[in-house]
Amino acid sequence: MATGDRRPVNAARRYDVLTFGETMLRLSPPGFGRLEEAVSLEVRIGGSESNTAVAAARLGLRAAWWSRLPASPLGRRVENEIRRWGVDTSHVLWDPSPDARVGVYFLDFGVPPRGIDVYYDRRGSAFSQLDPDAMDFSPVAQAHLLHLTGITPALGPNLLAVTHRLITAARQSGTYISFDVNYRAKLWTPEQARDTLNVLLPRMDLLLCTQSDAALLFGWHGPGETIARQLRAQFGVRAAVVTCGSEGARAVDDRGEWASYSPDLPHIVDRVGAGDAFNAGALLGFLNNDLQTGLEYGSAMAALKHTMPGDLLLSSRQEIEAVRSGTAHSIRR
Repeated sequence: MATGDRRPVNAARRYDVLTFGETMLRLSPPGFGRLEEAVSLEVRIGGSESNTAVAAARLGLRAAWWSRLPASPLGRRVENEIRRWGVDTSHVLWDPSPDARVGVYFLDFGVPPRGIDVYYDRRGSAFSQLDPDAMDFSPVAQAHLLHLTGITPALGPNLLAVTHRLITAARQSGTYISFDVNYRAKLWTPEQARDTLNVLLPRMDLLLCTQSDAALLFGWHGPGETIARQLRAQFGVRAAVVTCGSEGARAVDDRGEWASYSPDLPHIVDRVGAGDAFNAGALLGFLNNDLQTGLEYGSAMAALKHTMPGDLLLSSRQEIEAVRSGTAHSIRR
């Protein structure tokens, strides 16, 4: 765990938040059609870390996203979309190989009782081929906070090594690190994840985890605040945040315990990316040493993300504030 006083969010660094991870093309049938009978597919992009970067930029934070993409029209499609929403993409690494590819995932949307199925086609992507020995880790020192997720180390030994190098660079440069556990059952087993996370998490400053992931990976059950205390005690992090679905979120840091509650969601358009949107609010709260406000922003942002298609939260700060304060109106004239 890092030591020293919390620095203000406007410290003299280029970025408030730097995220690192893979972003893929997202393909899904229009409406709630099934993949097996689709005659057309909507093309969007999606990646946990870039989703959080875009949401952070919507809050006014100086956000950057760092990754590797093929130098192809599909790679540019991904980078263009992220940059379009105010995120710095200048550190993206471009793979000029003719066979370089971008990862793809397919969504088969459903409404209850039919769920959402995700099918990945990411093997051999440009990001998955990253070589830690060929990387320059100096961008980490330009950020106030580095945001990582459990998806990256699950993608292979080389990306686990990259994750360790990123953490070392952050520790050496005094950059805070936030980490979203973000367990993906299609990438690794609970046992594999737990073994890796037990090594990584003690080096974090802010730890984010869902109630369900805490139960599956660590065997911890109970209220969100209890799990947050367990995470903080077990891994020695500055702050732990636990999201509890419709019950909101709970957090613990050295100043106390904090809670927020989720707005009602009478109609859900798209659940994907809601947790990433929440994370951006939590990051703002952590950077300003005000987790209560961060949880409130995060819960409002997650709720808003449920109302729009695609992975990205494209709400304005004003719209987020209205949901947070309970003053949002169905029609604004």
